[in-house]
Amino acid sequence: AQDIPVQLLCVDNDSTDGTAEWFKEHRIWNYRASPQLGVSKGWNYGLRYFFETGADYVLVLNNDIIARPDAYRELLADGGPFVTCVGVNTLEESQQPFVKAVRPRPDFSFYLIRREVWEKVGEFDESMPLYVSDGDYHCRMHAAGIPAYTIGLPFYHVASGTLKNAQHKDHLAIQRQADDDRETFYRKW
Repeated sequence: AQDIPVQLLCVDNDSTDGTAEWFKEHRIWNYRASPQLGVSKGWNYGLRYFFETGADYVLVLNNDIIARPDAYRELLADGGPFVTCVGVNTLEESQQPFVKAVRPRPDFSFYLIRREVWEKVGEFDESMPLYVSDGDYHCRMHAAGIPAYTIGLPFYHVASGTLKNAQHKDHLAIQRQADDDRETFYRKW
């Protein structure tokens, strides 16, 4: 629901909540991964597809956000190589008038990445499948001299919906993987 044209590709990471059926019913272009890929591979899949088919930039949204209609346009207008919106805790906060406020801490739940970043930095590190590959990517962009920042445009971030809705055994598995991912990040940096 953006106010400029969007070519949408949804990466369905082995959903079990009726998402696959909803995509089919509404004829939404999607890729269904089963078993699930993890966040890093999911991002890489979508980004690779668009950059290999000629896109100059890609807007990436996680599944636990609600975007305002001007978000894509505002991120493009900024012109930065890696620009993001910023998560807020309520839908009402996300609808407040936009006042640009740049800060150097990008929010990887909702970002626009340009081809030159992808070509220089590469893919997200899939050895951290669920957590902290965003922090790793930010470190790699910084090391490459690429500015990455938020412009302060709010979006409603429902936050950690997967973890909150997971069955107990899945919740524990996600927490274990998060610990492993943090350890991988720590060893790398």
